[in-house]
Amino acid sequence: MSSPEVGVLLVDWENLAGAIIDRGKTVDRSYVDDLWAYANTKCGGHLQNSHMAAAKLDLTIEAAIREHLIEAEKVRSTKEQADILLTVLAMDYLHSGVGRFILVTGDQDFIPLIRRLHRGGRDVTVIYGDPSRLSAELRRTLATTPGLESLDIAEVTTLRERKPDTGCRSLLGLLELQRRGFMLGGREHGQRTELLLSWGVIENQDESQYWSLIRDMTEKVTRSDVPKLVGDRWLPQNATRTYLNLNAERLADITAIDYTVRQLSGRTKGLTMGQLRTGSFQTDDGTRLDRVLDALSAAEIIRKGADGTYSLVGPGMQLGYLEPLWRVYAGLSAECFKRQVASIPNGQLESLLGRKGIGQGQDQRAAGRIKEAVRYASSAGVTDICAVDGKRHVAPISSALCRQFEQGYHELYREFSARLGDELPVTGVMDFMEKRDSSRSVPLFGYDNRDHHRIIRILSQSHLLSQRGDKVAFHQSRWGETGVALAS
Repeated sequence: MSSPEVGVLLVDWENLAGAIIDRGKTVDRSYVDDLWAYANTKCGGHLQNSHMAAAKLDLTIEAAIREHLIEAEKVRSTKEQADILLTVLAMDYLHSGVGRFILVTGDQDFIPLIRRLHRGGRDVTVIYGDPSRLSAELRRTLATTPGLESLDIAEVTTLRERKPDTGCRSLLGLLELQRRGFMLGGREHGQRTELLLSWGVIENQDESQYWSLIRDMTEKVTRSDVPKLVGDRWLPQNATRTYLNLNAERLADITAIDYTVRQLSGRTKGLTMGQLRTGSFQTDDGTRLDRVLDALSAAEIIRKGADGTYSLVGPGMQLGYLEPLWRVYAGLSAECFKRQVASIPNGQLESLLGRKGIGQGQDQRAAGRIKEAVRYASSAGVTDICAVDGKRHVAPISSALCRQFEQGYHELYREFSARLGDELPVTGVMDFMEKRDSSRSVPLFGYDNRDHHRIIRILSQSHLLSQRGDKVAFHQSRWGETGVALAS
């Protein structure tokens, strides 16, 4: 016999949070408080248990579920896992005699569970995050099932507005200039101010606004070996370089920008804000995603369609903002360590990168792609030209933009240094990445297998490992050995 007074609360958090963000509202811990209070009242104070399925939770949400003794059910980002996990839990409670179920989801994949609970004579309440996102089948099920109660989350809690924030535009504007090969300092040699004006970063073409932006968001680095042509020889001189001043917040925004662009590049159809709430946005309340989408839209990298989905404006951004920089830095660093030199002749860099290419696809070895990446790396401060023995050389520069990749490589090398040359399953290497990142608040290797494959691809193209089918083998590397030495 079932007991109608005893109930359980089952929350599909990814679906709920994504739907709320799609509505233009922020995600807030008060929603968890109010959901629990509603469910407990609905059960007459006999809420037996609560479960929340989520890939990753913000610290404030974690605090709320701890306070209410809600059990956090860890799943991957794929929604199917939440469906299966919550369905299994619901069936266990059904067979144990629980009489009331409060399901928080707007996912039509829960329809079979809803029908099964209803056939079992249970009282079922479905709380959804956005009525406009309900499928026709789920809407029909909620409307025609006798005794089934359903309501909008806005009837349970007060949804909070998101405050507009366009501060990310300036960061992306300057980063996009660098991606196009513009140097941020020095005299105007192109359309820097014109582009920033068109992207809404500055208000007019007065160069004083440009220089004010440069003063606020960049740092100046003095080099003592910048080449100057004297006669037929390149001699060192002092010169100042201007690069983005990358604090932790700006780096986080760049990582989020890069992730968004790559997510959209892999889709023929656009994605909604809720669908984009993966990876670096899994614990976001909607604020960072707002900033990123606003900046990318202003710079005409993405567009928002009439159906509310976002998509890339054109081709050419499949690699995002970080992979070209990581590839140039890795290829150049590996070669310098191999030769035991600090730099190589400038004319050799493009041919070095061209051996294995950059990125994927038929044009990965295209001269145009290689040149663009080399120019971008120079503009962003990942490489620099220096004078060596009267000639122009290029050297890798320690940059915050590549620190994540370098640390990731060193960690991989330390882990597999005892098995250099052995063929290892790609899945085993990626499992190591995922396991190591599982305990980090900010992942080192990335958020999903696509990120993990990107690291392996760059290492392979930079001759730091070889890949054959589903096997990889790490090569002995002086660059890798420095990571071992630093850790010891």
